[in-house]
Amino acid sequence: MNINGNRGFTLIELMVTMAVVAVLLSAGVPTFSALIKNNRLVTENYALRAVLSAARSEAQTQRTTVTVCRSANGVDCSTGDWGAGYMAFIDLDNDQQLDEDDGEQLLQSRVQDSSNIVVRYSQASDILQFNSNGNAVGSNGTFTFCDDRGAAEARGLIVSPVGSVRSAVASEAEDSSHIVQDHENNDVSCS
Repeated sequence: MNINGNRGFTLIELMVTMAVVAVLLSAGVPTFSALIKNNRLVTENYALRAVLSAARSEAQTQRTTVTVCRSANGVDCSTGDWGAGYMAFIDLDNDQQLDEDDGEQLLQSRVQDSSNIVVRYSQASDILQFNSNGNAVGSNGTFTFCDDRGAAEARGLIVSPVGSVRSAVASEAEDSSHIVQDHENNDVSCS
């Protein structure tokens, strides 16, 4: 029994405890970082999928053309990375520009600073259009979502010629690279 009543850690006990904490942190931080990056990719994937599905539905409901385009400000179509933002609008005159004065209506927009995520469209197009039947007229292709980990962790959305939107998946073949495949069954690229 300790007469002074001092109870504490010795220097050796403290160093052992610190070493155990350091080992646990070194194992957990990379896993947590990967989890955050995966969640960001999935969030961006679902956000674009929701806009595309709503645009197709609105085209069928309103029996008109709906345009989805890249947009850095949520008001005008622009060029560049789809990851900066996009918008969907009723395009009555089919000029691929939102003309609110002509009765065209903005349906949805998303502007973001996703500097860590690059979103590309395989058609190298600034726009995607759904006609009154919901078909993606000449706009079928694959949206690829990439971060600094490259194609091995990429996500994808495939837009079919009939306008349906589905997630890209990896090939199930034994010799597969486990990279998601585009609308032509090729591995997506993040370059």
